[in-house]
Amino acid sequence: MIYRIIAVHLIIVILKVFYTILNITDLATEEAQYWVWSKNLDLCYYSKPPLIAYMNFISTSILGDTELGVRINAILIGFLIGIVVYLFTKELFKDENLAFFSSVFIVAVPVYQIGSYIFLTDAPLALFWLLTIYLFFKATQENKPVLWILTGISAGLAFLSKFLVVLFLPPALIYLFFYKREIFREKWFYISILVASTFTIPVIWWNFQHDFVTFKHVLNLEGVKKSVSFNKSLEYIGNYLASQIGLNSIFLFPFFAYAVYRGFKLRKDHRIFYLWIFPVFVFLIFLYIARKKNIEANWPAFGYATLYILTAYFIYTKKWFKSFIAGFLLSLWLIFTLFYPFYIDKIGLSKIYPPKIDPLHRLVGWEGLGKKVSQITKNLKTEKYFVFSESYHIASELWFYMDGHPRIYSVVINRRMNQFDLWPGLKQFEGKGYTGVYVSRWGLPKKVRQSFKRVKAHYTYDIIYRGWKYRTIHIYVLEDFIKLNQEKIKGY
Repeated sequence: MIYRIIAVHLIIVILKVFYTILNITDLATEEAQYWVWSKNLDLCYYSKPPLIAYMNFISTSILGDTELGVRINAILIGFLIGIVVYLFTKELFKDENLAFFSSVFIVAVPVYQIGSYIFLTDAPLALFWLLTIYLFFKATQENKPVLWILTGISAGLAFLSKFLVVLFLPPALIYLFFYKREIFREKWFYISILVASTFTIPVIWWNFQHDFVTFKHVLNLEGVKKSVSFNKSLEYIGNYLASQIGLNSIFLFPFFAYAVYRGFKLRKDHRIFYLWIFPVFVFLIFLYIARKKNIEANWPAFGYATLYILTAYFIYTKKWFKSFIAGFLLSLWLIFTLFYPFYIDKIGLSKIYPPKIDPLHRLVGWEGLGKKVSQITKNLKTEKYFVFSESYHIASELWFYMDGHPRIYSVVINRRMNQFDLWPGLKQFEGKGYTGVYVSRWGLPKKVRQSFKRVKAHYTYDIIYRGWKYRTIHIYVLEDFIKLNQEKIKGY
């Protein structure tokens, strides 16, 4: 049976590789940023731990600085998640057919397919989160030292993926309290925690050297000390709930809702409770944060893997296959539309799914912009130039897509801090006759204009998606750099 599930997920890997090679989308701005990190390896980064940079470094060293070189990480992680789901389900219920069904079930979940294609920190976190849950369960059942050590290593790698893995410990302790209290007397349980904790040392050391900027950033994202109106709070919560239903498929939502309800009713079965507690805890934590902050749809997604297993279990045991097939196929259609919406235009139904609400519009235009700026810099007929922007999104995309991948700079103009502020800036070019190529969505700020002696040229680049002009990018060629007095950062 394991070979059949490997074949299923291998087919998906091949399809995504071909989709990437077809060059339908460019890298997302965050993907490009994490690739930039891989060109500047460190123990940690401003907003995230370092594992994603290391993975990009390895994959692009093999496949080159290409979109496939970046996205192969997410694609292979999706494959591994499918295998772990199979193994975990088989471990829990001793049923190979159920394990196979659970692993196939996740194929129809939109957030799984998106997360196993676009390479963000959520991908390695989701893998090591699920692997940690699986190994922790085996360790509590068998109490073997090797399993406790592996659990600690997996949790540590999850921490190096994204700090949200700290949400693993509370539900794990709740499970132990109700079903496995004897584990609290086992030394290997605490050794496992110690092993995981060692992975935090380089991150803490790096932050000690950099004024703990990562911690300041994370606290800012969580909205601490922020007060909002009651109506705004309701809006945030509503957006959060809608986004979670959408990412997990509106067609499968009734099954998920039943699994949450039924899982609570059957909580005396420790296996059911174990699958239930992790996604519910993660969901409620972000629901609480949503009172004061708009939650990005992908933030809680890592925590839902065991909900998919639990849902598959109830569908399988209740034999709801006929009703499930309809939801499964509709979800696959939804995923196909997300990845290839252009057929909608060809059949004249653009108004049903207009490009403005199509998230794919954020993944186009960057390669073209890189080529445009590359041509402009070639026409300068000088090596004494630098390219910069106030946006790290634009800077990251240009770094990836410009010919030769030159270092791009991001200056502080009406924005919060980002990773570029920790790297060498424009000071090295002051008063040396350098030409600056400034790329921006918002035109030329007075402060930037005054830092050069003259404006030589102004170009524009329109990003067109499905016939809709999504955005106009301004490109300025500025001669003879003097000095740029950057603004103070507006928070973390």
